[in-house]
Amino acid sequence: MFLNFFRILVLIILNYILILRSKYIDTYQLFEDINRFIQLDNASINLSYYIISISVSLLTVTLIRFFKPFIEIYLLHYSRYLFYLLISLISLSSVYIVLRVYGYSRTWMVFYLFFVSVFLMFSEKIVEKIVKFVRIFKSRNL
Repeated sequence: MFLNFFRILVLIILNYILILRSKYIDTYQLFEDINRFIQLDNASINLSYYIISISVSLLTVTLIRFFKPFIEIYLLHYSRYLFYLLISLISLSSVYIVLRVYGYSRTWMVFYLFFVSVFLMFSEKIVEKIVKFVRIFKSRNL
């Protein structure tokens, strides 16, 4: 549970950085779709950025959970890094196509895919260290 929450939080932040670093990002069509249901002013374009970031991170974690039984088969022929790279690429491209996001920086997207794949590879170990630290800290304060 904590692992998934941690992954979602970090993925949201990384995807939001990707969006902010893309100079010519165009989410106007998504903004217009949202505007049909909720009347927003142009200053709240960040809402579309939040929706995109949350969607990408939720889809990534969902795909990882869905393909978890197949990871062992994939690891026999390839590596764990390539598995997470493939999942990240599928989720990012799917959300960007469905939500009609244009003008993103390809350079920052490559950086995003690299960092997300590395993060997903080591996130279990990071969470284990955090949980161990919290347990030690709690035991010393009792």
